[in-house]
Amino acid sequence: MLKKLSSLCSKALFAAFLSIFVFSCQNDFLEIGSGLVNNVDFATDSIILPVKAYNRSFINHDGVQTDGLNSGALGVYDDPLYGQATASMLSTIAPSTFPASFGTDPVVDSVVLTLPYYSTATGRTEDGGTEYRLDSVYGDSPIRLSAYRSNYFLNENNPGDVSKSAVYYSDQLAQFNGIEGDTLFERESFIPSSSETVTKIKPDTTATDTTTQITRTPPALRIKLDNDYWQNQIVDREGDDVLFNRSNFKDYFRGIYFNAAPVNGKGNYFLFDRSSAQVEIFYSSAISETNDTKRQSSFVLSLGSGQIATIGYQNDFKPQIVSALSERDTVNGDENLYLKGGQGSMAVINLFGSDDDNDGIPDELAALRENSGRIIRDASLVFHINKDLIDQLGGESTPPLRLYIYDLETNLPLADYFLDSQSNQQTGQVVALGTTHLVPLQNEDSNDPTYRIRITEHIKNLLDQDNDDPHTQLGVVVTQNPLFTTTGAIENAANGDRPSRLPQASIISQQGTILYGSNKNINPAKRLSLELFFTETSN
Repeated sequence: MLKKLSSLCSKALFAAFLSIFVFSCQNDFLEIGSGLVNNVDFATDSIILPVKAYNRSFINHDGVQTDGLNSGALGVYDDPLYGQATASMLSTIAPSTFPASFGTDPVVDSVVLTLPYYSTATGRTEDGGTEYRLDSVYGDSPIRLSAYRSNYFLNENNPGDVSKSAVYYSDQLAQFNGIEGDTLFERESFIPSSSETVTKIKPDTTATDTTTQITRTPPALRIKLDNDYWQNQIVDREGDDVLFNRSNFKDYFRGIYFNAAPVNGKGNYFLFDRSSAQVEIFYSSAISETNDTKRQSSFVLSLGSGQIATIGYQNDFKPQIVSALSERDTVNGDENLYLKGGQGSMAVINLFGSDDDNDGIPDELAALRENSGRIIRDASLVFHINKDLIDQLGGESTPPLRLYIYDLETNLPLADYFLDSQSNQQTGQVVALGTTHLVPLQNEDSNDPTYRIRITEHIKNLLDQDNDDPHTQLGVVVTQNPLFTTTGAIENAANGDRPSRLPQASIISQQGTILYGSNKNINPAKRLSLELFFTETSN
C-alpha cells in the first residue's frame, strides 16, 4: 500500500494535489481501509480509543534473568517511593591464557581488583589529570561491601538440557550453597569515588630507563587484595592441572561473590562495566635460573569476557506497594500502573479490545479498518504520572527520563523505534534515538508530568488489511538505556505467556514511578488511552 502511495506521488497526476501528495510521502501516511483518497477537501481530526492496561509484578513472585548482562550491579538502592532493593553479584573468573606461567621464582608484589564505573570526563585538573562525573551511581550513603571466593559452580549449560545455556535469576543467590568461601576483602563503609586512578610503576632492575611511569585511568572500584593468598592459590600452583586449562581452573576457583549490605539502613547503588572487570596479580620473577635479576610482570584474571555472572536482588518494598501489586484487574484494567526496574514491575497494554468472532483481528481494529476515509498522522499513548499517590507513598522519587515499549509477541522494539534511531553503518547497532518515539518526560515540574510514546508506525501496521497477525499486546517498562533492547527470561513463564521476557535495560535499572492506568474509574483527563490523529476526506 505504501508503494502504491509512493507511485502516485512520483507520477504527480494532478499538479493541484502535488503539495498534498508530497506531504503524504514524506510522512509515510497509511490510510485506514482500502483504496486511496482522491478528493480535494481534507479535515484534520482525532479520536481517543480506550486501551486496557494492567500490572505484571515480579516483586515477590518470579525472578528475572540476570546472567548475560553487560553491566554489573552492586549496592543498596533507596527509593522513597517503593522502598529498598539490594544488589549482590556472583561471577566466575579465569585467566585469558593457559597454561599459566610466571617465570623463575615468582613473588607477588600486589594484587588489585578493578571494577570500572561508567563515567564521563568533565574537565582537567591542575596537575594534568582529568575530572570525571560518575554515571549510573545512585545515593551517597555508604554500604558494607565484601567479596568471597565462591565454592558454588555456575554451570554454563542447562543441567536438564545440555544443548541449552543455563539461565540464572535474580532470586537465586540465597539458594546457592558454598557461595561464601574464603574472605577476599571487606569494606565497612564504601562509597564510589569520581576520582581518576593514578598508578605509578617503577621500572624493574633490567630496564635502562629508570623513569617512573605514571598512568591515569577513569574512575573504578580498585581494592588491593592479600598478596599471600593469591601467591598460594594462583602463582604457586604453576605446573598444576588447575592452571592447565579453563575447565580445570573453573572447577578449582569457581568464582567471586560480591555481597552488599546497607549501613544504618541506607546505602548507594552503582553499575559497572563487566567487560573490563578483573583481578590483576603483579609479580616479580628472575630472568632465568642462572640470573636472579628481577623483572616485573602481571597476570590477569578476567571477570568479564567469557565469564558467567548473575545479580541477586533482595527487595524490601513498602507494604502498600506489595499490597497494591498483589492483585491485578486484567478485565477492566488497573487504576494505577507500577513501573519499577530490577525485580520490580511492568505494565501490559492491550490495544483494540477483544476478538469476539475469533478471526484473529480484534473487533475494534476490524471496525477501524473498514473506514476508508482516514489517513493516520499520529498515534500516541500518553501516560500521566500519579503525583497524588506518589506523594502519599513518600514522594521525592526521581522519575525515569524515558519509558520503553516493546512487542510482547516478538519481544522486539516497535517499528517506530527503528525509524526514530540512528545506527552505526558498520555494525548496524542503534547508537542514538531521536525524540519522536520514546519522548522524554514532559512537564516534570508541573502538576501533570507525562510521557508520550508515539506508536504511529506500529498502528499503521495493525491497520494494514493484509496484516493477518496483528500484535496488539505491548509491554511498558522503565529503562536504564533505551538503546539496549536485549531481553531476559522471566522465571516460571511459559512460552505462551505474555510477557515471557523482560528488557535487560529494565532488569539492570532500579528507578520507578507510578502512572495512571486505564480503568474507567479514573478521571478521563488522566486515564491512559490511545490518541489517534488523522486526516479525513470530506465526502
